[in-house]
Amino acid sequence: MKPHTPKPLVLCEGKEDKLVIETLADHSGLAGKLAFEDYGGKDNLRNYLKLLKASPEYVRGEYSKILVTRDADADFSSAWAAAKGAVQDVFSISPDSPGAWVQIEGGPEIAAWIIPGPGQTGMIESLCVNSSRSTMPEIIACLDSFVDCLNSNHGKPIHEKARFAIWTIAASGPDTKDRLSMERAIPNLPIDWNHQAFTPLKELLASISS
Repeated sequence: MKPHTPKPLVLCEGKEDKLVIETLADHSGLAGKLAFEDYGGKDNLRNYLKLLKASPEYVRGEYSKILVTRDADADFSSAWAAAKGAVQDVFSISPDSPGAWVQIEGGPEIAAWIIPGPGQTGMIESLCVNSSRSTMPEIIACLDSFVDCLNSNHGKPIHEKARFAIWTIAASGPDTKDRLSMERAIPNLPIDWNHQAFTPLKELLASISS
């Protein structure tokens, strides 16, 4: 049997997160150097890690490092505590801070990262929208005005994923089909993958690819 070369594994909260992070890695020259999987939502992280630990791939030592990512949403502290707690519960170790690597006994190193970054609120969609403010300022200004109007009438902020969905319509143009599909939208949206908003995550991905 041909021996497996250990590869870093990036765990993403959902399919859309995986698509964005994988595309970011490709734009950073990391195509083929990382493996990506989504764990089916933040509430499923602990169970996913248990299954991962028992998987043949993990047991065979196919993962050199494991990076757990998840969105901060509206509360960074809660998101970090949940991610840290899931890692601690399954692997009996506890990362000190986002992006800090700890060694699993008999296994790879593992770290957790909260998107958009330490102390910040938001999600992967926030990075996509914010990175495009310089490439499509007029469209983003319209989006901000529209969202402000919705918020004032609804009485509470609309979800960031809804904001992103509205942006895919505005950015893709009136004739684009399936523009609410992240998979179809990502290649066509004017996302600045070199924007500083992506820098911490890009640097973390690059650090585990070598």
